[in-house]
Amino acid sequence: MAMTYSNDLVSFDSWAVIFVDEHGYIRAVNEKAEYYFSEVEIGQDIHKAFSWFRDEWLHGKAKSRIVKISQYDKMLMDIIPDQQQDGCKYLLFKNVEEYRNITHLWCEVEDSLIRLQPFIDNSNDGIMITNGDGVVRAINHAFSLISGLQETDVLRKSVYELSKQGLLPECSMMYALERKRVESSVVRFPHGKETVVSSKPLFDKHGNIIRVLSNVRDITELKDLHEKIRSAEAIAKHYQLEFNAKITSESSLNLELHRSRIMEDVYELIKKVADTDLPLLMMGESGVGKTALAKYIHALSERNNTGSFVHINCSAIPEALLESELFGYEAGAFTGAKKAKIGLFEIAKKGTVLLDEIGDMPFLLQAKLLNVLQEKKFYRVGGTKTIEADVRILAATNQNLEQLIAEGKFRPDLYFRLNVIPITIPALRERKEDIASLLAHFLEKSNQKHNRSKAFTSETLEILLNYGWPGNIRELINIVERLVILTQEDTIEPKHLPPQITSEQMPPMSSDNKGNDPQKTVVLWKPGESLKGVVTNLEGQIIEAAISFYGSVKEAAKNLSVDESTITRKRSRRNSTTTSLKDNMDMQK
Repeated sequence: MAMTYSNDLVSFDSWAVIFVDEHGYIRAVNEKAEYYFSEVEIGQDIHKAFSWFRDEWLHGKAKSRIVKISQYDKMLMDIIPDQQQDGCKYLLFKNVEEYRNITHLWCEVEDSLIRLQPFIDNSNDGIMITNGDGVVRAINHAFSLISGLQETDVLRKSVYELSKQGLLPECSMMYALERKRVESSVVRFPHGKETVVSSKPLFDKHGNIIRVLSNVRDITELKDLHEKIRSAEAIAKHYQLEFNAKITSESSLNLELHRSRIMEDVYELIKKVADTDLPLLMMGESGVGKTALAKYIHALSERNNTGSFVHINCSAIPEALLESELFGYEAGAFTGAKKAKIGLFEIAKKGTVLLDEIGDMPFLLQAKLLNVLQEKKFYRVGGTKTIEADVRILAATNQNLEQLIAEGKFRPDLYFRLNVIPITIPALRERKEDIASLLAHFLEKSNQKHNRSKAFTSETLEILLNYGWPGNIRELINIVERLVILTQEDTIEPKHLPPQITSEQMPPMSSDNKGNDPQKTVVLWKPGESLKGVVTNLEGQIIEAAISFYGSVKEAAKNLSVDESTITRKRSRRNSTTTSLKDNMDMQK
């Protein structure tokens, strides 16, 4: 049989490694093994190479142990089966003297805990050590004094079994095993004292728990202090909830800064329905504040005190992953699903879920969402157990859902289920009376954020008020912050505004079109005119309009992205051409 072991030995380079086949013959050794065991030869029977080696070790369940290889030398030995070749084993050896950390040795040695008893008995705190299954492997003398339990009561028994018997309280010892992280708890032992138990899981290189070290401290004398701490934690939790609500509300202030009647109506509607569990459908263009409005609704509702706000962008998550992200999945549901995972609907338990861009949700997944709305329960992907969906669902879109229904891209039954109370947020251009207060608010916020003191001139403010704001409030926030950061002067003038805003405010370029009729066609060419003359004339009109708007040749050149000398030259050329043309016309007369 061909052996494939050479690459595997590399991964154990910190260990002395001997590879044996199913019959116990040595097939390979690494350099460290040659250093430790110079007498070992390839093809040799492991029992002949090591007279102290027991045959049962190759076939028994105990994988790790301390072995005495000579009168003075002890080695830590670990036996690992080869996953690809049935019956073959890796024998790993490391000198015990290499360990300087007693905790590390606990991690790796199965049968050597008894040797560490003197160390743990020196601790004033109680110590309990369990294996990865929660079976008690060792306790110290202090643990017996604190808990009232003796070794005969707990050794080789599961912490879960001891808890059922009423000997051990449910505490961090169990939590550390279940959650695979450091846990602490305050508990009273049924036959002992009130304690703080801190449990730390120790892992092997594969991430599996092989030990839980629990430190048990008597806090009988600190009971009053503990009560104060618990009271402080309760108060902190209360203020945290209030703080979260305040932050959420402040994030929505951009919506409440309104003077328009249309937004006043929107807010009157929100206040009526915020504390209900009805689904809401919010419609409006991108950037009008649908997400901020959803957070505001959550902040006004009772669910702000009981659960989380979870924002799900249906267009940002790939279609193949959306269902598992929303509803979670069970272990083995698909390739790579080694462990079960909860979905966003479970994370939002007793809270609010915002399904943003609901129009982009895959058609097949819409049926499952409809069932959640109607039955208030769902299945994880690959699961058979129903899970309660105690959430309030908000939906938002910038698309025309009725048109998507007509195109067969959106379920009408889901639409009618979501559209119980529709809320339409108008675009900023439809409520221009709100722009001034929004500009003032975000200018103040940006000044505070960046430690500036910028202000708009009246001309700048007039231009911003007349701008169409296609990106709505999101665009307004970004423009204001950009101006605060990039403008060197304390006053923000029209020349500082970005081109997309100023281009809407440019004066008419044609002297024939004086603004009397916005729909009037601008004549660029007349019969008899040369192309060069038309281009020169058009360039001249653009240059004069820019100079008029920016107030100087220098600023006009800067914003037209040309040299100042270029503008001067083109103005001179246009003037000379105009004068020559006028002289020719006078001569003809």
